[in-house]
Amino acid sequence: MKLESSSLSHIGQVRQKNEDATGFSRPSGSKEREQKGTIFVVADGMGGHRGGEIASKLAVDTIISTYYTSRHDDPCEALAAAFKKANKIILQKAVGDAELFGMGTTCTTMVTIGSNAYFAHVGDSRAYVLRGGKFEQITEDHSLVGEMVRSGILSNEDAQHHPKRNVITRSLGTHEELEADCPLSPFKMSVGDVFLLCSDGLTSLVPDEEVAETLSSGSTKNMCATLVDLANDKGGKDNITVQVIKVVS
Repeated sequence: MKLESSSLSHIGQVRQKNEDATGFSRPSGSKEREQKGTIFVVADGMGGHRGGEIASKLAVDTIISTYYTSRHDDPCEALAAAFKKANKIILQKAVGDAELFGMGTTCTTMVTIGSNAYFAHVGDSRAYVLRGGKFEQITEDHSLVGEMVRSGILSNEDAQHHPKRNVITRSLGTHEELEADCPLSPFKMSVGDVFLLCSDGLTSLVPDEEVAETLSSGSTKNMCATLVDLANDKGGKDNITVQVIKVVS
């Protein structure tokens, strides 16, 4: 399938630095493209004096490089191994530098091979799909509020304003053991599908309806710019990172 993709990361209106990171890689060789496909990554770092930006960049770089060098034939197994490697490297870096102690990062990854899409995820960065006018979240938030919503304690509306909505329950670099969410069955892509990977700097401010409307037309470059503008217009309280992938043929 032919894809059109773009990404954009912005510091927002409040933060002093951008602790988000985004990455993309598509092998030049046809054999490797056929076997490993194309990878897209968004990470949202946290913790330490300068730890957040280092953790997110380490996650993106390590996951991409480890995925492509993995001996696993199954994309989910390769992604799971890549997440474990990134977790180990971030944790080791934090332990060895007092300024980085406590750093970690969320991470959401999408791999496309032929008509199949594979996702791996930790934290509250998200993956969405817009298909036939229906906008759905693919990933589940690893957050205190996300668990409360899934258990029925909170509604989605109340979760948006809950004081503990930023408490993350799973992330890269904060615990020795890590299991990333990686559904075994691939997501079957169709022409016209639009996928969004994003940090919570977007989703905490911009309602799903506005995001879906933005993704419904235009180029992926314009979609990214509009999404970032929407978040900044609503206060830009956090770093904002978006990656849009459209199946064009």
